[in-house]
Amino acid sequence: MPPSRRRSRSVVDDDGNVGGSVRKRQRRRETEIKPDSDDDEDQFHSFAQDDDGDDDDDDDERGTPSQRASAIVAAAQNEYQPGAILRVTVGNFVTYEHAEFYPGPNLNMVIGPNGTGKSSLVCAICLGLGYHSNVLGRATSYGEFVKHGKDKATIEIELQKRSEDMRNPVIHLRINREDNSRQFKLNGQLSALKDIQKLMSKFRIQIDNLCQFLPQDKVAEFAGLSPIELLGKTLQAAAPEIMMRQQEELKDMYFKQKEYQRQGADETERLRIMATKQQGLQPDVERLRERGEIEKSIKAWESALILCSYQEARERHGQAKNKKREAEAKLKRFQQGAGPAMQAVNAKEEYARAVQACIPPLKRKVADGQRIAKQLADNISNLDEQMKDVNNRRQALRNGIQRKKTDIGVHKAKIAELQREMNKKVPTFDAADWNTRIREREHQWRESDGEAQRLAVEVGEVRTAGKAKSTRRKQVQEQIQTLDTREGQELSRLEHQFPDVAAGYKWLMEHKDAFQKEVFAPPALSCNIKDQAYSDLVQSLLQNDDYLCFVTQCKEDHTKLSDQFYRTMGLSVSIRTCASPLDSFRSPMSSNDIRRLGLDGFAIEYLDGPEPVLAMLCADKGLHKFGVGRRDISEQQYDRLIQTESIGSFAAGSVSYKTTRRAEYGPQAVSTTTSQIRQGMFWTNRPVDSVEKNRLQQELEEIKEDIRTLSEKLNRLELEIAAAEESKKASDNEIKTLREAKSAQQSEFNKWKAIPKHIEDEQAKEAQKRRVLADVQSKIDGFSDQLDDVAVKLAEAVLELKNHVSQMEEAYEELLQAQLRALEAESEVAALREKNHEVHQLLEEGKRVIAEFAAQQQQLKEEAHVLQRQVADAVQGLGAEERAQLEELYHGKTAEQRSRLEFVHAANPEVMREFERRAHEMEKLQERMAQREEQTGQLAAKIARVRGEWEPRLDELIGRINDAFSYNFEQISCAGEVSVHKDEEDFDRWAIEIRVKFRPGEALQILDQHRQSGGERSVSTIFYLMSLQSMAQAPFRVVDEINQGMDPRNERMVHERMVDIACDEHSSQYFLITPKLLTGLRYHPRMKVLCIASGPHVPADNRKIDFGNFVKIKRQLLAAAS
Repeated sequence: MPPSRRRSRSVVDDDGNVGGSVRKRQRRRETEIKPDSDDDEDQFHSFAQDDDGDDDDDDDERGTPSQRASAIVAAAQNEYQPGAILRVTVGNFVTYEHAEFYPGPNLNMVIGPNGTGKSSLVCAICLGLGYHSNVLGRATSYGEFVKHGKDKATIEIELQKRSEDMRNPVIHLRINREDNSRQFKLNGQLSALKDIQKLMSKFRIQIDNLCQFLPQDKVAEFAGLSPIELLGKTLQAAAPEIMMRQQEELKDMYFKQKEYQRQGADETERLRIMATKQQGLQPDVERLRERGEIEKSIKAWESALILCSYQEARERHGQAKNKKREAEAKLKRFQQGAGPAMQAVNAKEEYARAVQACIPPLKRKVADGQRIAKQLADNISNLDEQMKDVNNRRQALRNGIQRKKTDIGVHKAKIAELQREMNKKVPTFDAADWNTRIREREHQWRESDGEAQRLAVEVGEVRTAGKAKSTRRKQVQEQIQTLDTREGQELSRLEHQFPDVAAGYKWLMEHKDAFQKEVFAPPALSCNIKDQAYSDLVQSLLQNDDYLCFVTQCKEDHTKLSDQFYRTMGLSVSIRTCASPLDSFRSPMSSNDIRRLGLDGFAIEYLDGPEPVLAMLCADKGLHKFGVGRRDISEQQYDRLIQTESIGSFAAGSVSYKTTRRAEYGPQAVSTTTSQIRQGMFWTNRPVDSVEKNRLQQELEEIKEDIRTLSEKLNRLELEIAAAEESKKASDNEIKTLREAKSAQQSEFNKWKAIPKHIEDEQAKEAQKRRVLADVQSKIDGFSDQLDDVAVKLAEAVLELKNHVSQMEEAYEELLQAQLRALEAESEVAALREKNHEVHQLLEEGKRVIAEFAAQQQQLKEEAHVLQRQVADAVQGLGAEERAQLEELYHGKTAEQRSRLEFVHAANPEVMREFERRAHEMEKLQERMAQREEQTGQLAAKIARVRGEWEPRLDELIGRINDAFSYNFEQISCAGEVSVHKDEEDFDRWAIEIRVKFRPGEALQILDQHRQSGGERSVSTIFYLMSLQSMAQAPFRVVDEINQGMDPRNERMVHERMVDIACDEHSSQYFLITPKLLTGLRYHPRMKVLCIASGPHVPADNRKIDFGNFVKIKRQLLAAAS
């Protein structure tokens, strides 16, 4: 059967209502197929293809595709943003032989059945722009993207240029299957991957950002993004580059700040420990220092054994003392001779001193009088203020009397009004009747609620049964699909004939990553015959255990697998281990040699499978030495084979030969056992087990019927629940109405019953006001009496101040008289001193001489003390008496110091050095701490500056996202919000929190993988991505099958919002990939719909397929049917 040719089709449908009323469609030109057509009907064109499918030469080497494509997209480039995708061309890529895509500048909807190649377009965009295949979440090897049976694949992508660029950049990628390599070209020139990555960076294309590029296999990963990761992805997709740089800068600075804080804490703790140790050593250090001072003092006294001439100093001191006495005697004699002349002076001086002594008491008396006068004046001022205060308080009370009289009148009016109300008709209120009517409605509500709960339980049971049926339906469908493959047929046969092996295989497929090395399935499943003509020949050597054994590559995996199969699962299976590589098993002769012997080759040459499995079969069964041939051998060939010792067994035609040699009996001791070759059990192209497939098909139909029955029952139960809820709602409204009416009537009745109490309260208030009024009048009278008392005190104080002022005037007079007499006495003393000036000078001279001798005596005394502490070189002249006195002084001092030294015990001498070393370290540590504190302050200031710029921008960005996100949810009668979680303790934990609510009465909950269903997560994800559309920094965005799991209502609303947002005039390019599409969806002139049709039945010349004609035919059929 020739290989199928998969072709792709692109359909641009400008009619938003596929199944509804027919509207006139707008025309768009998609490709170069009809460049000159002016037809008013719709234009539907396919992707351009190579008719022969030959890919031996690259398209870019011929130059034709790029030239044709450039002519197609040149006219519409003004609508595209720089970096938007103008064209994607693929060759021999995944499902395509050749296809070209021409997306629009806004929303592009790529639709088509599963398996037609929608996601292949996503893969082409990712790989063609230089990103790794792991971004797709699919194949990790580039060679796996090459179409089956081809050697290479090509991708060519043309992007919209920037205004400063000369031409649109065209990126060409060639993938080689053989060596799994990639080769890039940029505008026809070979380029390195880093050049392509630089180009992507210039256009801010971020394929590895899930907010821009969300392939089908990464949807669950996006929903599983942590809030912290989501913040980073959002900023990459929607924030300007300066915000990204500032965020990284803030992360680095906050990390440094933490490091500084940690180091500061460590150093503070280290300093505290060192200080504690220093305090522990302080007593020992003090003792060592005290001991050192004592030893120093002893040495000083020892050096003073031959001290200075203390006796000489003493004698000079005595001489000076005698001179002073003689001078004092001479002065005394002179004073006696000059006595009569000086007595008058002395007497007058005595009188002057006496008069002068009277002045200070008089000054104090005047000062005391001034102080008392000030006190009296202050007292008068206080009394005056007191009078004003009392008078103000009395006036305030007088002003309040009128207000209190008015209040009494108000209370009297209220009492009269209440008495009139009380005399009106008494209202009626029957509480028992109201309660009975309310309980009746509550009973009805409880009955409806019980019915609703019973139905809800039944709905839950039906849903559970439906889920179980759906699960089983999926299992049966998978079993039916597997029956169409050889591996599936073999597995089905194993399930019937060898269930333990099948169970072990299924477990192994689910736990492949649990082993150190790869563990292989049995050869029946993992191996295959290259040529069916040799199947029976190869299988003639093997037994059941050889086909059904699991193969491990190391002892540890063998032990682990044995424990699982034998102990845990209780299976009866075989496990073998082979650590030898396949190339270690070499056939005993070449292919030409064995063909000369009459055989075609060795069995290992006709078996395909994993090398460790083939190595196991070689090790255990000798497949590399077992010869096979399709034709029977002749007698001569048989003899040559028997004589060839390197071949022990072989199979030829329909006979298997096993040769046994007994070397101990010589070369002729050879025996051969032959057996007829039976048909092999495995590795055959058997037809599908129709009985099993029919049984599964029948079971599938029964399951579908059960699901339809359950669905009908579920619909009926939901209608009944709605009726019960409506009944509950009606009962609720009636209960609410009755309670409101009861409350209103009860309130009026209670209001009437409370009138006597209100009258009593008002009367009490009136009496209270009257008492207060009487009390106020009493206070006013008291203030009047108080004013009289203060006025009397004020008059008394004024009189006292007047009398005191008179006394002060007398004191001033006495002070002035004393000061005048003192001046007169001083004048007379000065006159007498002038008269006796010479005598006075002699007396002063004698006093000066005495003072000089006294100073000389004191100086000599101090020199004697100094000489006691100095060393005298010339002590030989001392007499025996002076030496004895000096030694006595020395021995007394040294004995005292040695006694002190005995009481001061010396610690470890190393303590002092350790103390000083640690003190030096503490000083350096404190310097470092001060320097780090300064650095921390500078860093905090820088953080505040950068954050002051970055955080408002972030708040504004998230605010815009939140506004769009909340609005999107409001359109589907739900709620959602986006906010920033700001962790002030750790900047790395700043995150985006998405909260959503899908049901009434429910609080907003954080979006994660556990709280919401798959459909709810899909709605939330697409709404969040749509919220980024107007702020997108990237030129295009891709979302693959995000609508999986949505109910039709949400899918329709999501589509409508997406059209509004993605088709905005200034919006970037948007790709939406989906396998399903509802009818009657909203359409916008800016959107483009790409329908993919591919498969083996698409003709090589795609121009024969005209989707526009298909639509016309469909319309005619619909019109005829109506």
